[in-house]
Amino acid sequence: MVKKRSITRFVILSIIALVLVLLTVCSFTIPGTTTNYNGFIGSIPLGLDFSSGYSVVYNSEKSSSSDLTVSETIDQTLPKLDRFLSYHGFSEYTIAKQGDDQIKIEVLDDEYSSTILGLLESPQQIYFTVEEYSEEEGGNTNPESYLGSSDISFAQVGYDQSAGVYGINISLTGLGKISLQNLITQANNIGTDTVYIYVGEIGSTAWGTISVSDLRDGMFIQSSSASNTNSAYSTAYQTASNIFVGTFGVNLTQNSLTAISPRLGDNAWMLTLIAFLVFIVAIMIFFAVRYGDLGLLASFAMVFFVTLQLFFMQAIPFVMLDMGGAVAMFMSVLLFALSAVLIMERIGKEYALGNRIHVSCKNGFRRSFWRIFDLHIIVLVTSVVMLLIGQFALSYFGGVMFIASIVSMFCLYVLFRFFVNTYLPLNSTKPQKMRLYREANVKEIKEEVEIIPEDKADSLKGGDNNG
Repeated sequence: MVKKRSITRFVILSIIALVLVLLTVCSFTIPGTTTNYNGFIGSIPLGLDFSSGYSVVYNSEKSSSSDLTVSETIDQTLPKLDRFLSYHGFSEYTIAKQGDDQIKIEVLDDEYSSTILGLLESPQQIYFTVEEYSEEEGGNTNPESYLGSSDISFAQVGYDQSAGVYGINISLTGLGKISLQNLITQANNIGTDTVYIYVGEIGSTAWGTISVSDLRDGMFIQSSSASNTNSAYSTAYQTASNIFVGTFGVNLTQNSLTAISPRLGDNAWMLTLIAFLVFIVAIMIFFAVRYGDLGLLASFAMVFFVTLQLFFMQAIPFVMLDMGGAVAMFMSVLLFALSAVLIMERIGKEYALGNRIHVSCKNGFRRSFWRIFDLHIIVLVTSVVMLLIGQFALSYFGGVMFIASIVSMFCLYVLFRFFVNTYLPLNSTKPQKMRLYREANVKEIKEEVEIIPEDKADSLKGGDNNG
């Protein structure tokens, strides 16, 4: 009965493993819909090493009258460009100065890439004044700006929960905070609580207003026509981008736009997958030859590990595969394989000491736990550090290893141990099938059986009779 249950479990587990493998590698159209299912592998986002993209070259022209040259202004602009691309969701990109007056940007091919890159060519200046522009008789046609684009470190779309409208969040530079205080002082001097905001140029109707009491670093500003519609969000998003681009100090004009192939070649990803499959099969063959049935169980657990690893890699947004991520794929399988070897070697040592098969398996998992746990914790902590401070390749490597450290422990100490326990009723007397050996002079250790003293046995027996 127990053997039959074990066989049934393995049949069910084999079906589950087959389904996971098919979901990992197969692509198809979901019946009754027009939606395409790409498989776990096909859904993992690829970086510029494996995927095509755009290369854009911009001509740069100074937008201010500073004493810096165009080349020096570009040097100051590059970190802002990096922040711009990061904020707008570009998962991988490169920014490089080209010559003295050009900037080259490479980004992944995305449906929104060209639209977002187009924002770089439409900078807008912003001005904060305490007097409203007016062409009427006696009006001020040249109100002074006390806070402007040069004082802003970042601008992004925001939402005011209390008012229920979209607007722009403005962060200031160190000098900008001084300008802000000058603006507040000037507003107090003329006795006004309203500051007028102009975007593009000072003239006509103000883009919006803000109360003096709301002026601060990280302030929220909104246009006079602000609302909570999708159109209002798009307008605020574009205006915020244009304002931030207006802080660059250079005007960018597109010189060229070209499509670029994957850095490692058009077939690099397919070749990587083939190498990955060969690597897995080689480990499985080693397991089977070296550890027999025990190795087959470890290979079975590896199937679950690889499919679950690939599932989370395509499901979690901080993972992308470039060369660093691909190396991490191989390292994650190696982490699992080395951990499985530690367990199986420990089982072999337990049997060599004279323990029975089921005791050896139990002790093998238990006595190798802390060594494997420490290894996975080191990988986990290291991967978190890479995620937090790494850039692109290093970050993607950390992301894959972060997933691997968690999935590996689950597959080793939940699935692999379950497989071994399920297998033991099928083979508890033939150690050679599991490549377990001991010296001929080593006697098998009998299991400890609790011996109950006669007086306690009589009392227990009496208690049973009374019951």
